[in-house]
Amino acid sequence: MGFDPNSYTATIYDSGTEHFTGTTLQGIGQAVVGVFQHLDETRNRFVRVLSIKTCQNELLGAFQNVTGGTGTQDNNNNTSSPRKQHWEVQKATIAELLRGAREKHHQGKPGWILPLVVSQLFEEGQARSLVAPSREQSDSELLGVKAESARDVAEKVVIAVAAAAAAAAQNTAVGL
Repeated sequence: MGFDPNSYTATIYDSGTEHFTGTTLQGIGQAVVGVFQHLDETRNRFVRVLSIKTCQNELLGAFQNVTGGTGTQDNNNNTSSPRKQHWEVQKATIAELLRGAREKHHQGKPGWILPLVVSQLFEEGQARSLVAPSREQSDSELLGVKAESARDVAEKVVIAVAAAAAAAAQNTAVGL
């Protein structure tokens, strides 16, 4: 969805400031447990759960910080990093993304669905991907879902990527 911690690349759509909410797998599991623990409060209604409210730029900063690539963007959107893990940051627009998805769809080619999802998530001024405007207006506290920062999420992703790489290397070493 715009971040590749394996290659230290990111694509930021439009200004990168459109907020969206998300829930980690741990948060989803806790939400299910929380619903069972609060049956009366959650009966016959939708529950609104979030672990994080963030935007692309905040996530990029967190990934750069966690990986040691705290690069900065100049006025031409060029990214430079004084540290070891340089993140290449590309800029794109939602309009371009949608245009490409529509072309693929009309041509009967695969790969047009994810761009539609990304455009829903990041299109500026639409707030389509906010489960709730704030944590206080969600059911997260009631259900016991932990608030997480962009840094928390980036750390989890980097750890998971490293673990997957180590497992792949181990499987290669033993001939699997």
